[in-house]
Amino acid sequence: MMMPANFSAVSENEMTYVMGGSVADYLAPVMGKKEWSNFSKNLVTIIGNHYVATFLGNTVGTIFSGTYVPGQSLKAFGGEIGGIWDNNYAGNDAETKDKILTGMKGALNVGLNIVGNLAAIYNLGFGTAKNVVNDTYGDSTKFEF
Repeated sequence: MMMPANFSAVSENEMTYVMGGSVADYLAPVMGKKEWSNFSKNLVTIIGNHYVATFLGNTVGTIFSGTYVPGQSLKAFGGEIGGIWDNNYAGNDAETKDKILTGMKGALNVGLNIVGNLAAIYNLGFGTAKNVVNDTYGDSTKFEF
């Protein structure tokens, strides 16, 4: 019987089967539902961390400032959003194309600011605030009267 030139007879116990995927399957496993959920939670937390100080300043800081006037915290948020809009919008004297493009940019940035403040609310709802009293006054032997 004639065999092709590239044929090689290999016995069954010498055969090797390669099973599995690529190197990437071992170095970076596929992210499942649990990992994507964790990614989303961490991303919201990171965004919220950036906005939490401003959010607290506009709400709690305004209300407990000693000079609070009802509605003042909404004015603080409105001023912040107005400032974002002013920094992005080209103005009424600009050409129509520039008004549209910068208006879209302004709306996007206002929307992102709102999302950031919602992320700060998420952090306040799911996180635990550090109690500075425990660190400062937690040891009863430190009290001096």
